[in-house]
Amino acid sequence: VPPSKPVAHVPSSATIGRKAVLRCTESEGSPPPTFRWYKDGMLLPADPKSSLTFRNSSYTLDAATGELIFEPLSAFDSGDYTCEATNNVGSPQKSSAVRMEA
Repeated sequence: VPPSKPVAHVPSSATIGRKAVLRCTESEGSPPPTFRWYKDGMLLPADPKSSLTFRNSSYTLDAATGELIFEPLSAFDSGDYTCEATNNVGSPQKSSAVRMEA
């Protein structure tokens, strides 16, 4: 079963220096989908240090659960976040973008 449109659970504001947890949920996909996150339309790499764009960011990304955890959150992390659910059936589905202000 292809994934349905996922929902991005993103705090509208979060405290710099603290932990911020973003979640992506999707209920219909079978096999269970994997999740990817986008910030301002750009794919977040699994390792932020591997990317010039995201090297100032400190987060962990769990593709299986859809959790994106910033620890600690920095001012750089403000932006519009979108998550995408993908399995091997049908086409990937993107959530609506949700703004987070650090």
